[in-house]
Amino acid sequence: MKNSLAGRILAMVLLGISLIAVIVSTVVLSMSRKVFTETYGQSQEKVFSQVENELNDFHTSLQKMTDAIDSSWAFRLFLDSQEKSDNTQVFQNIYQMEQDLNAANATDIDRLSILVVGMNGVNYLSRTETVVLSNDQILTSAPVVRALKEPDSIHYTYSHGAYTMTSRYSDVIIASKALYLPESQKTYGVVLVTLAMDDIRRFYDYFTSEHTSWYLVDADGTLMCADKSRNIGKKLEEDWYKNIAKKPDGRYQITGSGKTYTVLSQNLSYLGCHMYGVIDNEMAIQDLYNMPLLILICAVTAGFIMLLCLFYLQKTLHPLSNLVSKMAISRRKEFREYIPVEGTCEVQQLASTYNEMLDDIQNYIGELLDTQRAQRKAEIKALQMQINPHYIYNTLASIKWLVYQNDTEKTTRTIDAFISLLRNTISNTDEMVSVEQELVNIENYILINHTRYGDQIRVEYEIQPDCYNCKLPKLVLQPFVENAFFHGFPSGEQGTICVRMRRVMIDETNEVLEVQVADDGVGMETGDPKKIVKNRKEHFSGIGVQNVQERLALIYGKREEPDFYIHIDSVPGHGTTVRIRIPNI
Repeated sequence: MKNSLAGRILAMVLLGISLIAVIVSTVVLSMSRKVFTETYGQSQEKVFSQVENELNDFHTSLQKMTDAIDSSWAFRLFLDSQEKSDNTQVFQNIYQMEQDLNAANATDIDRLSILVVGMNGVNYLSRTETVVLSNDQILTSAPVVRALKEPDSIHYTYSHGAYTMTSRYSDVIIASKALYLPESQKTYGVVLVTLAMDDIRRFYDYFTSEHTSWYLVDADGTLMCADKSRNIGKKLEEDWYKNIAKKPDGRYQITGSGKTYTVLSQNLSYLGCHMYGVIDNEMAIQDLYNMPLLILICAVTAGFIMLLCLFYLQKTLHPLSNLVSKMAISRRKEFREYIPVEGTCEVQQLASTYNEMLDDIQNYIGELLDTQRAQRKAEIKALQMQINPHYIYNTLASIKWLVYQNDTEKTTRTIDAFISLLRNTISNTDEMVSVEQELVNIENYILINHTRYGDQIRVEYEIQPDCYNCKLPKLVLQPFVENAFFHGFPSGEQGTICVRMRRVMIDETNEVLEVQVADDGVGMETGDPKKIVKNRKEHFSGIGVQNVQERLALIYGKREEPDFYIHIDSVPGHGTTVRIRIPNI
């Protein structure tokens, strides 16, 4: 079953189902993760804005209340009077103060503890409870000091403990506003509104959840209020806060502590603090998907499809197995045993074709032997470079590897380079090409080599501008670049190959195109260059460097100087330099 057709088909089906399940699940999860993160972030951003609006509305209501207290004659008389009033006047004054305060409430301020402290030593509390601090202690507390320093604004200050019995040991936010006479700029009192954490929670409670948190941070980075944090009153040290603290208001994707967060940021200028909403994307998306259930569904589906495939294969492959056994017998009888035509339409077609093939083999055998004899006698001498099949195989294997790696851009560049290389070496029959065309061919060859072996070997070009239109024999440079790659750096060393071109006047009338291919590789012993010219074969081509010398001699004629066209200098450990000089055309 392991090496049988049925086993392989079942294995491929199972592999295909698994790959499809994994790929589809991964793609769907990735796409839905992005969509969910964006959509959920947008929806929470709207809720976040609503929280901001409610906090600003609350601030506006608090502003109206403090303005009403500041403009109330009863509060001024109670807080600014230096004369002692009788009980009747005091009760009337307090009653009028309560009426003025109730009339000023545009929201449910009555839930809050409102303490009005006068500079004359008296105070008023909106609730029936005990003030646990003296007026001197209250007037020297941080909220009052801030209010007296900037009397035109309402200030919000975090405090562990407030002024009454119920808030003495609680975390609270105290809103403070100084009261003063506009005409004399004399401060006669301070309004102190104590906001317990539960009072603030009603503003943001509908925004928070298991994966969504809310933070209120003052200008110094101190955490004033949060739905989950136990560090209220301390500096906020969360990773997401460090990444976003100096950014403008908006919505951001932040990575910290191995998680990805959507952070909403909004400056509450009227409150003098910053509001943040933090969404744990990983926790939020877990609510959408039940991974064990998805895996179970995929496994059950794969098992059901496997059973169907096994049943179908048993019915289909039985006659094919009989056909295979009879074909094996026919092979031992020198392909003279014909096969009965039976089974499914496909098997019948296969048997019929096989019988016809036996007839064709007998007819073609004589022609094939004659052709082989003729090919043995024919001697093909190629003076133009021919591509080694192994190079094609290895290049295609590299492209296949890139496809598996899903590197579309690099795959496209390699295929384009390979197509251009094939076109220039096989399809193009021109003997002479321009320097520009030859450099394109070299660049394509180098690109393919970098794809196959890595880019530890760097190639540089130093081409004079007046050389690009010069003509030279096609692929005359490629064997030497190839030698530099594989013999200059035989063990995968890092190095540099430099291709240089210039036009040189060798006498008053003759100008040559001088090309150098130099590398800083391992080099060779003295005397090796001659041996390389005569004997060395290349990885890309099937013809050695000697052939290039012969081609140049055939095209330009033989010279008395033996190394006129090709001259090789090499020093062990310092690299090799090949110089090619041809008449400039």
